Amino acid sequence: MIANLLRTETAEHHAALESLMFVNEIMNNSLSIENYKKLLTINYIIHQRLENKLANMLDTDLAEKLDMKNRLKLSALEKDLEYWQIDNLTLPDVNFEMYVPERNNTEVLGALYVLEGATLGGNVIKRHILANSNFTNHEGGLNYYGVYGEELGSKWKTFVSILNESVPEADYERCIRSANETFNNLIKLSKQIN
Repeated sequence: MIANLLRTETAEHHAALESLMFVNEIMNNSLSIENYKKLLTINYIIHQRLENKLANMLDTDLAEKLDMKNRLKLSALEKDLEYWQIDNLTLPDVNFEMYVPERNNTEVLGALYVLEGATLGGNVIKRHILANSNFTNHEGGLNYYGVYGEELGSKWKTFVSILNESVPEADYERCIRSANETFNNLIKLSKQIN
């Protein structure tokens, strides 16, 4: 199953990204508001650059099966930027060529695996941020990390199921490469913004 392979074959990139995304500070409830704003900025830029492109590259029937219109997170990120008074017109330019998959379901699903996986951790992140005294009375600025709410588990299961049935074995390497390149986008962006 491609989902299991993706987990193992992207583990190194995933760990490298986590080390740049303040995971320790999040988990020990010491994340600063300044670093949270960096996280929002990184996530906003990646979604702003990729989200609609990825959704529009999928075959129509696959996009409908995935319910892509209800998986878009950019508006939640925009609300968070507004809450924290981050002007999206003054964000740093991306100083590297961002990977964008080819118009191919396999490659797009590989990239979406990274973005959907980030959402999967969102509830845990949100819980830790809310336990952090720096964020008392700031739940209004945590839209992205709670974007799926109670539907989180079911949305992830649906995504994994469709991913597994949609990527033929002959395309596994292509899907994995796309996921790792998407992780690289986030790693480069994190290094640039930190």
